[in-house]
Amino acid sequence: MAKRLMLDTNVYDLIVARRGFAERLNQAVLAGAIEILKTRVQDEEIARIPNARKRAAMRAIRSRVVPVSAAAWSGPRAPSEDAQILATAAEAVDVLVTEDKEMRERAAAQPIEVWGFDALVAFVEAS
Repeated sequence: MAKRLMLDTNVYDLIVARRGFAERLNQAVLAGAIEILKTRVQDEEIARIPNARKRAAMRAIRSRVVPVSAAAWSGPRAPSEDAQILATAAEAVDVLVTEDKEMRERAAAQPIEVWGFDALVAFVEAS
């Protein structure tokens, strides 16, 4: 069974910056080792990237969009983009991959495993 991942937008930057890694990641998706889920939040953040080549490379990462979790909207105010990603990840995936220290700290209270980029690389390389 594929390991379900959600990538924080900062991880997309690291993926496309590492030569050849996006291709290896996509191969792992095609092989069924991983499934990458994302929300409209990541899509919107990627759409705001001014560099067209970088934006296209990020969009080429194989993933599936899922709705933002209703749990993200449980507070009295509109949730931040990070809160939407975290709440959705907690419901929909096995692992959240992020380099954001604050998000990692908030994720500690959630029933979800959290990896940094290096752990993602190690998992994909071992697949």
